[in-house]
Amino acid sequence: PLKEGAVKFTSPESLEVELKLPHKGIIKGMGIREGVSLIVGGGYHGKSTLLNAIELGVYNHIVGDGREYVIARNDTVKIRAEDGRKVEKVNISPFINNLPNNKDTYAFSTENASGSTSQATNIVEAIEIGTSALMIDEDTSATNFMIRDNKMKKLIAKHKEPITPFIDNVCAMYEQKGVSSIIVIGGSGEYFNVADTVIMMDEYKAVDVTEEAKQLADITLVENSFKLKMNRKISKTTFKKDSHKVKIKAIKNEKLVYDKSEIELKFLEQLIDESQTRCIGMIIKYIKDNELYDRGTLREVVESILKDIENKGLDSVSNYKGHPGNLALPRKQEIAGAINRFRRLEVE
Repeated sequence: PLKEGAVKFTSPESLEVELKLPHKGIIKGMGIREGVSLIVGGGYHGKSTLLNAIELGVYNHIVGDGREYVIARNDTVKIRAEDGRKVEKVNISPFINNLPNNKDTYAFSTENASGSTSQATNIVEAIEIGTSALMIDEDTSATNFMIRDNKMKKLIAKHKEPITPFIDNVCAMYEQKGVSSIIVIGGSGEYFNVADTVIMMDEYKAVDVTEEAKQLADITLVENSFKLKMNRKISKTTFKKDSHKVKIKAIKNEKLVYDKSEIELKFLEQLIDESQTRCIGMIIKYIKDNELYDRGTLREVVESILKDIENKGLDSVSNYKGHPGNLALPRKQEIAGAINRFRRLEVE
């Protein structure tokens, strides 16, 4: 957003990588390695701006955009807390357990999730549909989900605290599930203990401070096992209240109206265009009309639909045969994200 006095991005030499492009030749830039990476720095120095560029690196950018060569793996998912969202039988037990009244967290359901339960849900759903990298900004995270300091651990016994903070699971997620994390953090040096790479933004310039951060780290890692079973299937009862003629309406990239049911999408930050929103509505109806919920798990259903689109074209899921209308293909992550936020969703 800076037009006057914008700072051109340059890579720290220690993090520089080369890529050979077919029409550009060799380009050099900062490479963020697998594992746990932190983006640190003072307020207003460019931490979240860098993360925002990376999260939209799942899409190609036009020449002159400024982010033409900012690229991320196509399955990279931005995670945040999302108070009030619906959750339907999601296994959040790696993060939240021992809730009052013995509420089940192996198949957790609620119509109104808290900050911590929604963030745990968003992570598990991202892993369920398939991701190799998560991006998290502490500004949009639940504080009690991200960390629990030593003083709080002493005051509140472990068996009294249902939340296993993200910091205790982040290494196990990478080592056991192959899921890397890029985390914007400005308020807790505890994350130095688990970081493989630490990038400091200093007046919009990236500096590799990994060695300095490791010298400050107090290595007392918690050995966690990240066990997660995910076999959720869409139940046909999800569509039992559908009217005879289902109407679909997209409201920008923030909301989808499916047969009078509103699906809030504004926190799916990598959904960027109304035409993608409209396409998701068509896909949900395509599942219903063709009884595709019988194809297997949620992930298998979504991937099979994308295969249908690859083979038959985007108009195969459209209400308007022969002309798909104003549609653009979303990723499977956003398709599943919308289905998971559908308040009429029921799963087996």
